[in-house]
Amino acid sequence: MHGIDMRMCSRPSKRAHSVCGRTLCPLLFALIVLFVPGCGCPRTEQGAPDVRYGGQFYPEEFLLYGWPGVWLEHGIDVEHLLFSSAAESNEALIAGRIDINCGADSRTVALFTAIPEDALIIGTVQKGDRYVTVVRADSSHESWADLVGKTVATRLGTGAEGVLRKYYAREGYAWDDFEYVNLKVEDMIAALERGQIEAFTAWEPTPAIAEANGIGRVLRTYGDVAPVPASLHTTRDFAYSNEDAIVRFLAAHLEKADLIVSDPARAARLASQAAEHLGIAVAPEAFENAFARIDFSIDFDETTMQSIDETAGFLYEQGKIVDVPQLAWDRSFLEKARVMVDQS
Repeated sequence: MHGIDMRMCSRPSKRAHSVCGRTLCPLLFALIVLFVPGCGCPRTEQGAPDVRYGGQFYPEEFLLYGWPGVWLEHGIDVEHLLFSSAAESNEALIAGRIDINCGADSRTVALFTAIPEDALIIGTVQKGDRYVTVVRADSSHESWADLVGKTVATRLGTGAEGVLRKYYAREGYAWDDFEYVNLKVEDMIAALERGQIEAFTAWEPTPAIAEANGIGRVLRTYGDVAPVPASLHTTRDFAYSNEDAIVRFLAAHLEKADLIVSDPARAARLASQAAEHLGIAVAPEAFENAFARIDFSIDFDETTMQSIDETAGFLYEQGKIVDVPQLAWDRSFLEKARVMVDQS
């Protein structure tokens, strides 16, 4: 089956449902749908893009948005859309409105629960210290023990909630030890600055922005709890019908990941300029902090897949899902993309 790898955890199999329902988030960060300049034509029979890609408000996505030439360098026309969360981009992938998306492990589980026979993992975009808890810069809080009984925020139903629940289970905290507010990431920094919350937990670049603006400081990151890989997903039909496009798409992602490592200052400038173009003020140093904190390598292996399996098992044990879905992935596209990059 085209070198496809499939695994399933040995837990009870029941009728599955999505990890967190069908909530639609507002836009700019909320289904803001953004198009890369020069690659934004809607798919039609003539002039259709090679790939319709549903990204998120991740640091490297701002870099890609600010560097549209990286797609063209690899001979691929990409319609690059940004979604507020992977819940929305999962829905778009399932409905056939996009061809590839990215999302953290809990959203990977949700996708494979929804379309178990169709979903396919072809790479990653992030892993490691992806989620960060931030307190006010002038706060005396030094640990989660100091936050017991306090008002804190996260975006419920996201990987941030998932990693917090793993951390609490490990450290002996209960969810009800804290007063939780469900906030969109774009509202978290202002709520922290106004004193409406004592802390928030979010994915980058929101924590790095709070840090760079002098509003917040890092309480802790969670790479020690779980790497929480964010994967690139597609459908098997699209992948095996469009192998060349997939390979070129991944080659561009490899170039992006290489720039983050080899010249983080340039990568941060491009990302900051892209944010400014979108009406979002993010200083380059905020992106540099995020680029230094997270592993943006595109590669994935059995360890990555095991981490997603463990998340699925945790969600099952927490009663968030009633089935542990079978994962499927294929490294052959990435291996060909790496050869393409090495030969260029």
